[in-house]
Amino acid sequence: MVVNRKYRGISKAMTAIIVVIIIAIVAVAGGYEYYISTLPKKPTTPALSGSITVVAQAGENDVALAQIAKNFEQLHPGVTVNIVSISFGNALTDYLTAFSENQDAYDIIYFPNIGWLGKLEPYLLNLTPYINNPSYFPPSYNFSDILPSMINQFKFGNTLYAIPYLGDVMMFYYIPSYFTNTTNQALFKQEYGYNLPNPGNTTITLKQLVDIANFFNGKHGSKYGIVMMNDAVADDMTETFTALFAAARVNMSSVYGPVTAPYGELFTSSGKLLTDTPIFIQTLNYFAALENDSANEFNSGFLTTPETFGTGVAPMMIYWTPAMLSLQNSSIKGQWAIAKAFPGGVSNLGGVAYGIYKYTKNLPLALSFLEFATSQNQSVYYMTLDDLLPFRYSMFTYGVQHGIFPASDLNAMESYLSNAVQGEPNLASWPPVLAYMQAEIAQVATMKITPSQAASAITSYAASQGIPIYSG
Repeated sequence: MVVNRKYRGISKAMTAIIVVIIIAIVAVAGGYEYYISTLPKKPTTPALSGSITVVAQAGENDVALAQIAKNFEQLHPGVTVNIVSISFGNALTDYLTAFSENQDAYDIIYFPNIGWLGKLEPYLLNLTPYINNPSYFPPSYNFSDILPSMINQFKFGNTLYAIPYLGDVMMFYYIPSYFTNTTNQALFKQEYGYNLPNPGNTTITLKQLVDIANFFNGKHGSKYGIVMMNDAVADDMTETFTALFAAARVNMSSVYGPVTAPYGELFTSSGKLLTDTPIFIQTLNYFAALENDSANEFNSGFLTTPETFGTGVAPMMIYWTPAMLSLQNSSIKGQWAIAKAFPGGVSNLGGVAYGIYKYTKNLPLALSFLEFATSQNQSVYYMTLDDLLPFRYSMFTYGVQHGIFPASDLNAMESYLSNAVQGEPNLASWPPVLAYMQAEIAQVATMKITPSQAASAITSYAASQGIPIYSG
């Protein structure tokens, strides 16, 4: 997931933080006892021992997690934390294969908020009683420091199944010089009959987004009209589509109800799928139009999208928050900005979290490491070693203070997070429907079928999987 990993040396300030870590953790180390069914009010405090296996996402959080595991082992002699890296594309299948066969191959796993929880929930530990017990998550852990929008995505009702290590939201990036150029402004007005919208002070509509992309595609100093993820790998294409769909869905809340968990924006608040609706079909139309103006058509993925935008070949990009860090080292450093708001004013939430296998062979150790790996003191490594965006308020402050990203970016991300909704649902029935939807959206993007045909096909397939359909 890392676009541009860069190791930043540990400063004197960081050394001081590590000293605080050691003092704080030693003070509570060993405060854990394994109870299968209930948690005691005053648990005894046996020393941690044995080993656990923790899954890292290859190319994303693996460097940070290795350092955190090393720090943990230094605090707990005799304890072993084995880090196994699994690619994003293989992770869900590997988890389900192991867990369905009652294998305890993994004690702690990572997973994103794009529907995996629905499949994994039967195998995950309910963390709620543990996080509410100070013997496991002491006050110094400070849950109030975690962005609510990040942690709420990994809940079913009041049950928490995972704790985030990465905060994320889909954002709208742009290069101001394309929009402030007076020649471009005059030509756009002449061609489209209205003023060229400036993303820095205007919340543009999806129709305006398409017009701007058409205007700049191969013209007016730009090679492409827009850069966005548009391959079918690891949900990239559907992530982009659902981000575009968010505003249309929220604007219809009076009809469909608010966006609620576990359903997300593709459903009504009562859990009925919205794929065969005018707003879904219209968004597919906009998506197909943007594909015709996009860079690396049908081959732009998570890694390549910000790299392409970072060369300055397009005026706009739709992408997750990691670009806030990687673009600081690109050829357009100092020339790009984050738009006032996502097109339509509403965006999609992202994020990745750690959960514990319900039948872990070493629950005390798994709980202790989960608390440690997501604590305030250790969370800094995800930024400094793996260029990942924070999930804690304090880490945003740290990032600004240490020049990892400017304060303006922090303010922009907080604004996006406050105007974002859950995209894909956390339903056990969703992963096969998602795979089917990916294929249909790709067919629309390549103009092999119409948006209406795709919507009808997705709806029929979803119904065959037992998902209720909104019929108007």
